[in-house]
Amino acid sequence: MPKWDVTPAGVGLVASQMGEVLGAMSKIVTAYGEDMGGAAMASGTVAEGGASVKGGAGGGLVAAALAEFAQGTAAEVQFIPARAAKSVDGALLATAAYEAGDMEMATRAQRHAAGVDEPDMAHGWTRGDL
Repeated sequence: MPKWDVTPAGVGLVASQMGEVLGAMSKIVTAYGEDMGGAAMASGTVAEGGASVKGGAGGGLVAAALAEFAQGTAAEVQFIPARAAKSVDGALLATAAYEAGDMEMATRAQRHAAGVDEPDMAHGWTRGDL
């Protein structure tokens, strides 16, 4: 069995710092949508003769492309803080289990946080196969 080198106080410090980062991330996700809208408005349209018109009615090709890009990436951008929070929670659960001396529970908590399924023991796999 591999030896763990975990400092619970260090994990707690990093987790608290991540809490601050996660708070900032939610502001960034909100700003992302607002910034994309602002960029679309500033992109303007092309008028007859090739002149650029800012904030044209209906927007132009760049505004349409930005709107499509924002719509296509919105779910992914919103997923980043959620996944980071889940990772921090998994680290805290694993550390608590480590502190309690339950190494198997800590391993299971880490795998759950990483989204890795437990092996199917019915197929003859053993822990040594991990």
